[in-house]
Amino acid sequence: MRNVTWNCSRGTCARKVPLLNTLAPDIAVIQECARPEIESEQCLWFGDNPRQGITIQATPPYGLRRLPALEGVPKFEEPVSVSGPSEFTILAVWSKAKQPCIYIQGVVKAVQMYRDWITASPNRTDRRFELERYLGCRAPARTESLCPGCALVRAWPGQRIHSFCGEAHGKETRPTYYFRWNEQQPFHIDYCFIPEIWARDMRRVEIGSYDNWKQHSDHRPLLVSL
Repeated sequence: MRNVTWNCSRGTCARKVPLLNTLAPDIAVIQECARPEIESEQCLWFGDNPRQGITIQATPPYGLRRLPALEGVPKFEEPVSVSGPSEFTILAVWSKAKQPCIYIQGVVKAVQMYRDWITASPNRTDRRFELERYLGCRAPARTESLCPGCALVRAWPGQRIHSFCGEAHGKETRPTYYFRWNEQQPFHIDYCFIPEIWARDMRRVEIGSYDNWKQHSDHRPLLVSL
């Protein structure tokens, strides 16, 4: 199963989503994407501005279903059920400014509110979920304990899988974002968290290069293959 998250820096689904075909994702979460013309069990969209929201794309035989959002959860923290060869639930996130809870604050609040849903997973262990903290578009500054018992880990570099990428948190050499599209101002601020029990099945973690994506976005796609 191949999962991708990418902030596409605005644009239509018809133009932006096909750019990910070279990565062959089974599930793709695409931030800042315009609303698609048609939604289906393979394509969902969340947002309040038709020109900017979150698109979640699934490739058959995978399918998608909206889940009810808890009242009071920050915007753009969207729970979605995935069906197919593997069945699981994802929380699609677009953390941004100009909200009551900005950037990481919104993510922290959403995960805390969804704690019961996360810990209800049959794959849960007694490990702790830790989440990167970063300010604005800067590199993450530190890691803090967020949700005891949630048993999620970063896919890059990962709390238990540093050896997979050979890089420690805060020392990442592969940026996911270039401030003002400038190659000389790179930061690592885009993340994917997976159940800790899935970490042993990771086969590939990859971040798009500057050159291959510089015409399309200031962010780079993050691919996690299991």
